[in-house]
Amino acid sequence: MKYSESNAPLLCMMTQSTCYRGTKKMNVRGVLWHSTGANNPTLKRYVQPDDDASDRERLLALLGKNRYNNDWNHKERQAGMNAWIGQLADGGVASVQVMPWDYKPWGCGSGKKGSCNNGWIQFEICEDDMNDSEYFARVYDEACELTAYLCRMYNIDPKGSVSYNGVTVPTVLCHKDSYRLGLGSDHSDVYEWFDRYGKSMETARDDVAKLLGAGAPGVPDAAETKRVNVAVEVVKRGVKSDAVRAVQALLNMRAGAGLEIDGSCGAATEAAIKAYQRASGLEVDGSCGAATWGKLLG
Repeated sequence: MKYSESNAPLLCMMTQSTCYRGTKKMNVRGVLWHSTGANNPTLKRYVQPDDDASDRERLLALLGKNRYNNDWNHKERQAGMNAWIGQLADGGVASVQVMPWDYKPWGCGSGKKGSCNNGWIQFEICEDDMNDSEYFARVYDEACELTAYLCRMYNIDPKGSVSYNGVTVPTVLCHKDSYRLGLGSDHSDVYEWFDRYGKSMETARDDVAKLLGAGAPGVPDAAETKRVNVAVEVVKRGVKSDAVRAVQALLNMRAGAGLEIDGSCGAATEAAIKAYQRASGLEVDGSCGAATWGKLLG
């Protein structure tokens, strides 16, 4: 996988955007893909750093400068994403996170049964004229890599589904899918582009699962399905990072002292405990086992 805890996507938080300032937090259920529907593959068209960002010059060197100031961080747009995929200034393709992953995006609108904005991390893929197969392959692969990273972070099965407002919803879908389910507005993305190159959200889900591999969150090995209960006393409080929240979700931690963890015994659970340790600064005494007792030491 391209992205990991130690190699996260490029970060350019657009805190001046209307969405960032007006949205709320959500419980993450899945990942939803968009494509822009405009012939402009450059990230700079949509993504720019805050005017007072401490690393503004570095980010502008990577992204390029939008000289028209019509990016989504400087316009009163009633829309917003968690991330974007497209071309950097040097022509390379990358993902850029612009809001926290658990911030509700204003992306797919609403349908008669509700909205996938409530629970689905969303990103836009910058389209070109849709005639460049090489560019399409690069951004499609990048979208799969970003989705795999998010699936691992939030313990999402990329080929699974969840029940939401009485609707069975794939954990990984696109804007058009949300409309067909009554959970989004009527847009054709991403199919008008993907169909040209023999791709679909079904191939995307398969490719994300391949990236995650056996034993990864959402793709368990049969040998790692034994359930264990680990009672954990949390000594240090006030940890709020996305990494910690993601690991807490993976381990099904419940709030309060004497937290109980009900997770799958094996590499995935042990990796999650270690990630929690790194992110929170807590020392873990104990590891996954048949009935392991652990203590997070502040």
